Amino acid sequence: MSAVDNIIHSLNEVEQDIDTLSSKVDEMRKKILAFSEDEISNLRKKIIEVAKKESDNILKKAKEEAEEQAKLIEVDVEENVSKIKKNIESTFDKSVQLVVDSILGEKK
Repeated sequence: MSAVDNIIHSLNEVEQDIDTLSSKVDEMRKKILAFSEDEISNLRKKIIEVAKKESDNILKKAKEEAEEQAKLIEVDVEENVSKIKKNIESTFDKSVQLVVDSILGEKK
């Protein structure tokens, strides 16, 4: 074999090695892309799960606060109704007397 033949043979081997490496790199790239897509999907699911739990906690807290506010409002309403009833009771006799006097005064 001549030196030129050795060089050509070596170049052919290098070219085959480059083709093999290129093929392996393509396979690795595909595996990395598939792995990345799986990881992205898993992270998306985890983020959605965390967001759902957080929103459930926020809603639960808002509901509890609304219920507390409703109880305070209910107490306030009951106090106001009680005051109104007391006012009506305290002025009822006077109101009836005014009506009676008014009716009797018109009939005279």
